Amino acid sequence: MPATESVATRRVSREAHLPRPIDLETLSVWTLVGGLILYLGIDGGGYDIVVHSQVGIVVWWLVLLGAAWGILPAARPSRVAWAALALFGGFVAWSALGSTWSLSTERSLESLSLVAGYLGILALGVGIHRDRDRALRQTIGAAAAAITLVAGLALASRLHPGLFAASQQTASFLQGAQGRLSWPLNYWNALAALMVLGVPLLLSIATSARSLTGQAAAAAGLPLVTLCAYLTFSRGGALAGGVALVVFLALAPERIPKLLTALVAAIGGAILVAGAVHRSAIEHGLTNAAARSQGNSLITVIVLVCVGVALAQVGIGLAVRHGRPPRWLTVSKSVARGGLAVGLVVVAAAIVVLFASGKVSHEWQQFKKPVGNTQLHSDSLSRFSAAGGEGRYDMWRVAVKSTSGHLLNGSGPGTFQLIWLPRAPFSAYVINAHSLYFETLAELGVVGVALLVGFLVLVAAVGVVAVVRSRYEARTRAAAATAAVIAFMVSAAFDWFWQVPVLPAVVMLLAAALLAPALRGRARPREAPSRPWSWTVRAVAIVLSVACLVAIGIPLATTSAERRSQAAAASGNYPAALADARTAVRVQSGAASAQLQLALVLEAMGRKQAALSAARAATRDEPQNWSDWLVLSRLNAETGHARAAVAAYRRARSLNPHSALFAT
Repeated sequence: MPATESVATRRVSREAHLPRPIDLETLSVWTLVGGLILYLGIDGGGYDIVVHSQVGIVVWWLVLLGAAWGILPAARPSRVAWAALALFGGFVAWSALGSTWSLSTERSLESLSLVAGYLGILALGVGIHRDRDRALRQTIGAAAAAITLVAGLALASRLHPGLFAASQQTASFLQGAQGRLSWPLNYWNALAALMVLGVPLLLSIATSARSLTGQAAAAAGLPLVTLCAYLTFSRGGALAGGVALVVFLALAPERIPKLLTALVAAIGGAILVAGAVHRSAIEHGLTNAAARSQGNSLITVIVLVCVGVALAQVGIGLAVRHGRPPRWLTVSKSVARGGLAVGLVVVAAAIVVLFASGKVSHEWQQFKKPVGNTQLHSDSLSRFSAAGGEGRYDMWRVAVKSTSGHLLNGSGPGTFQLIWLPRAPFSAYVINAHSLYFETLAELGVVGVALLVGFLVLVAAVGVVAVVRSRYEARTRAAAATAAVIAFMVSAAFDWFWQVPVLPAVVMLLAAALLAPALRGRARPREAPSRPWSWTVRAVAIVLSVACLVAIGIPLATTSAERRSQAAAASGNYPAALADARTAVRVQSGAASAQLQLALVLEAMGRKQAALSAARAATRDEPQNWSDWLVLSRLNAETGHARAAVAAYRRARSLNPHSALFAT
């Protein structure tokens, strides 16, 4: 017996020291969520068509292979998940249909490739989750970690800009943008919006993680994202951040400890912001010796503050787990309801006072001005008190007026720039309407807005229902995901975040987690039986995957060929440039940019008649693009067609009347 017990003891000891088996589900979620957000985040937010197209192709290949082999879905999607997929799939299908009546087929296909990639992320996310609780825990953890890493890189680029050559890219193109932190997304408002999405996620981990180490790490990340958001000087980010905090605290359970964690993190963030304010070279984005010195000193402050916040959260976590909160922190339901009622009355009274004093009317007039207050261009706290809209009101007004005559279908996806330029009241290089909802209305009509808003509202509603039906940590995580989705819905109303793929990608991943089936009262997640799709549904998934791969692949191939042609022409290799330009035309014969590139290469080679023919094709493909007509005017002049040159010039001027090119 002793020998037997010794052998058994040694066997148990060896098994205890063996590494745990890899949880493939957790690994797949962290790889998809964390890897996708981090990759898009550090590569310009995924704004470039090549970047987000490559991501879309990889995602749809995974869906295709998973459906073909029966690996996906991990569990049968719920009815509400099917409804969400149907709504957003309908939006993508409507975008595809919109290309048939679009002002520019090429731009519409590029827009289609973007939303097709978003649909792939949503479909893959829905397919890999077995149950909502695990899905939210894993997705929130991976997303929060990736966002915190992006925040760290962004701050490092400000504190030591010499280490990041691309960190000054935005400032080199836009005058006055040096002081606003924008790298690696290359747009300050988008970077602030990403930080806002991370705030409720980090708060949920800091207040609900199973280990104190996890809570401390998440709490330490909050001052980082706060400082990063501040250095963007984004007023929209500040507004969306307030919405995210209010929604999270309203939906989450045990609000007092969470409010305490948020307060400690806010104090830490305020200390870091004050440290940046008192280091003018850092605040204004300078790259001189003073900036390097101030950056080194601020790094020390950042480390101390983050460590302090982490230790404070450990104390809060221990008190919540093992202690009883003081009586003054304990609030009964009746007192809470009374406090809520009083708070609502105070807010309502404040709104009435603001309207009565004329303050709201004054600020609205400031917002409507094309050129706002000079504080808009400042890199300091004073910017957050400015109300100028920087032309947004005029963009939205043009978007609404452009729907006259085609309210249901719009002008076609991706065509707002062609709508804006002939109707613009001032000169401005504008591609997007700086509002997801107004732009969708202008480009896809009421039908497109209904499908997109219906999808977003459904996801938010599912999140609220998940909060109501969950308890404790699960409710906290559902509240965080819902707060992030609602914050995106708010921030997207004031900017072109839909075209910065890292932001919609975060929303799609959180939506997929919220839409995962709830397994309450049934088998545990690891024991839940897999219910593969029927062959009919799998066949539909395969066909949809192939269709989306084609929709993404065509604009990608066209753009790649055009860029190769441009690079070859810049180096003087005109035969190669001509071959690549012709390849772009063959891939997408209706692409005006491909025809224009062909015309420019032929012009450089001295083949003016052939160039003229290609330029005419470009104006046929995109008759509302002023630059195509301007090139056509020049080629007509070079080939002796004086009247045609003047007519093309006048057409170009009518499509962009405020351009400095036509000032004389």
